[in-house]
Amino acid sequence: MARTVRIAVCSTPVRVPDGADDEKRAYNLGVAEDLLAQAAASRADVACLPEVFHVRGVNRTGNVAALFEDVPGGPTFTRMSQLAQRFGMNVIAPILAVEKGERRNLAMVFDRTGAYVGGYQKVHLTDTERYEWNIVPGSDWPVFELDFGTIGITICYDVNFPEGFRILALEGAEIIFHPTVYSMYGEVGWEAVITSRAIDNCVYVCPVNNGIADDAPWMPGMCLNRSSVIGPDGLFLADLGRYWGTAVAEIDLDRPRMVRGMGVSGEANFREQMWTHRRPETYGKLTDHGYWATNGQPRRADAAVSATHEE
Repeated sequence: MARTVRIAVCSTPVRVPDGADDEKRAYNLGVAEDLLAQAAASRADVACLPEVFHVRGVNRTGNVAALFEDVPGGPTFTRMSQLAQRFGMNVIAPILAVEKGERRNLAMVFDRTGAYVGGYQKVHLTDTERYEWNIVPGSDWPVFELDFGTIGITICYDVNFPEGFRILALEGAEIIFHPTVYSMYGEVGWEAVITSRAIDNCVYVCPVNNGIADDAPWMPGMCLNRSSVIGPDGLFLADLGRYWGTAVAEIDLDRPRMVRGMGVSGEANFREQMWTHRRPETYGKLTDHGYWATNGQPRRADAAVSATHEE
């Protein structure tokens, strides 16, 4: 029996009209509401917005604390809860948040009633986030049970670390949403990385980025956008290209990815075979700190050096 789900990726504009910071915040929330309304009109079951969409274009120098909002109870939290309830749609809204007194890069999850299901705290932070904005990294990879199935979330820089995606898949995530603002290291590299996260884990992956206007030029170094729905076989089922807006794809979560000759004789369900053939007893080195470069030379991280490196 089919388990049909309609997924919406809602790409907000890269460019925000000139004005005071309060006006820019109001613009960002207004655009987000319009995009969520489009998703709801397309009968989406779940819609995701880009990373920290609420402060796009807002001055990020000086009073950094002003970028962060309380969760629960802040203005964006309240607005997104109301919109999820109004549209009867699950909503993923990533913001800069203060939770229990700590700054987080947080993706909030609301169900169709507007209830707050929980949030994913970004695990892999950039130096700017950690040392200039004093954001505290998350330490867990939660999955969220929604009325249509199980989802996971990663944010931006997380895409470079395949371990998080694998954990989410092992925890039962069927769709992994990936809100982001990156321009990355070129489109070829980005597409190889993001599609591999879907293929390797046999899950749907949905990057959600900022986009340009229809009449604006795109140049290398700008946000790639490519807000999309990617299938477990790496095919793009919906893709906004460079432009902002809303794209919707209908998928069947009960449709298996059937393969022939990939580790089996005859035909088989790829995800089932992948889990069957895993050898976790051989993967212990994944928890080692590994190597990093110091003055151009690779250096082994022992426990003492690693502790210093993390500070």
